[in-house]
Amino acid sequence: MNITLSPFEEGLLQKMYRKRSLPDFQKQRLQIVLAASTGLQNKEIATQYPLEVNRIGLWRKRWATQHQLWKDSDPTLRPAMSESLALLWLADKQGRGRKERITPDQRTQIVALARETPEQNGLPITHWTAERLAEIAVKRNIVDAVSRPTVSRILKKTTYRPIEAAIGSMPR
Repeated sequence: MNITLSPFEEGLLQKMYRKRSLPDFQKQRLQIVLAASTGLQNKEIATQYPLEVNRIGLWRKRWATQHQLWKDSDPTLRPAMSESLALLWLADKQGRGRKERITPDQRTQIVALARETPEQNGLPITHWTAERLAEIAVKRNIVDAVSRPTVSRILKKTTYRPIEAAIGSMPR
């Protein structure tokens, strides 16, 4: 697929590429689009940059498709070309990656378990560890299996929100 950029669009993508705050994976995708807009084929781009030909083809096609849809839409209704629009076109598709194995209800039960004391669960300790919480969650049949890092992530995402909300609502 051919990619044709206006001088403004090319300048915008070049400016984005030079940003230090942009993650490397987004810079790679910008490199692909910019190189493809010069007329290079995927194999030629792969020799210039350490990228796989199929990855180059993927991002070239995604950009070309989105860019063409944008150009074909009504100019009075379409959004202006911007960094956020370009990044949206170069973003990973939703639903990628492994599906969650722990349901929201199971997460809630693990957090409730963490709010109990270990003594209430017959343990001779005074404070929970993520490893012990994982063991008890499995014993109570909350989940079939859960790892220590997963329990830690669940607690980090959940337990601090009420504290932050309370701090934000305190009178100054």
